[in-house]
Amino acid sequence: MLSDCLGRSKYDHHKGMLPRPEFFNGQCAIVAVNVHLGYNQEDSLVMNRASLERGMFRSEHIRSYKAEVENSEAAGKKPKTDDLVSFGKMQSKIGRVDSLDDDGFPYIGANLQTGDIVIGKHAASGVDHSIKLKHTEKGMVQKVVLSANDEGKNFAVVSLRQVRSPCLGDKFSSMHGQKGVLGFLESQENFPFTKQGIVPDIVINPHAFPSRQTPGQLLEAALAKGIALGGGLKYATPFTSPSVEDITAQLHRLGFSRWGDERVYDGRTGEKVQSLIFMGPTFYQRLTHMAEDKVKFRNTGPVHPLTRQPVADRKRFGGIKFGEMERDCLIAHGAAANLHERLFTLSDSSQMHICRKCKNMANVIQRPVFGGRKIRGPYCRFCESVEDVVRVNVPYGAKLLCQELFSMGISLKFDTELC
Repeated sequence: MLSDCLGRSKYDHHKGMLPRPEFFNGQCAIVAVNVHLGYNQEDSLVMNRASLERGMFRSEHIRSYKAEVENSEAAGKKPKTDDLVSFGKMQSKIGRVDSLDDDGFPYIGANLQTGDIVIGKHAASGVDHSIKLKHTEKGMVQKVVLSANDEGKNFAVVSLRQVRSPCLGDKFSSMHGQKGVLGFLESQENFPFTKQGIVPDIVINPHAFPSRQTPGQLLEAALAKGIALGGGLKYATPFTSPSVEDITAQLHRLGFSRWGDERVYDGRTGEKVQSLIFMGPTFYQRLTHMAEDKVKFRNTGPVHPLTRQPVADRKRFGGIKFGEMERDCLIAHGAAANLHERLFTLSDSSQMHICRKCKNMANVIQRPVFGGRKIRGPYCRFCESVEDVVRVNVPYGAKLLCQELFSMGISLKFDTELC
């Protein structure tokens, strides 16, 4: 059913208006089909900065954090006093506690940033069990709930609210699957405008329609335009929709072009644009795919304790996976130095010692020398010598594999070359 310009759906049942259900995930925006400086090529779109500053597509995101205190008796044993965990504020090494009250919870309205403690929890022995915001999370405290469940365990829930205005890279879509990301925020004075002074909120590219085959969006805009100008409400379902002739006739009766085209003027030069621009209200919705939730960066960061390679998760400040297909691209380009840097230098660069005589891995041990002294250095246990031991650069994963195979009784041989 077609939405009106307030984002509400209307229908007439037995000649009486019933309560109108609303679509809460979008708004009716004035959409123009035009090429705007190339910033809306393909499926992307350009938005009016002034419309966003007035609140268009602004949304609230609420994230909750829950913590429990479990001091129940396990296996019939009473927990020790030092092991008792409770909520409370104490200086923490893992994050900032400036916004916490003495009970370990932030006050309502506290503005928490990355690295702040959101729920303070510690044991009597001084062990810190607090919950910290990850480096992608922030917000204002909206609600703090402290309660207990049926088993008698105390738990707390803290809700953070974050108000987000659209920014470059955020994703939007019409009801016809015509989705695209925001490519540019244009000032209102630079947008094209009609002789009535109507400035579009969104400009999408005409090339997005033939490939997606979504003529329904054009019909929606034309019908909504007639309704907004004082026309009668119409059903817009595929089964009872008005014909194209009805839509064009309605616009023509109201003094507009039959096909929804309008004469516009260039906001930058003030000159009349030679071509007619299709313009009309279209229901657009904001999708959850936002640039703020996807942006990723890292220089150096945490590594896996076993393989010493960068960890994977974005919230853990991990690295970006460089897979086999990316490797194939660099091989095809002949970028050997770049490939070596990606897969070795910036990953798990390490060193090991090899005996060039027996080709086995040498150990770094503390061994006696003449005079009763002991020195620590590489030593080949097979040849019982240090004469032919060399140091080589290898990925730590290769060294780990060699050691794990050695523990199974499989010994690897290494050939070495001077670089």
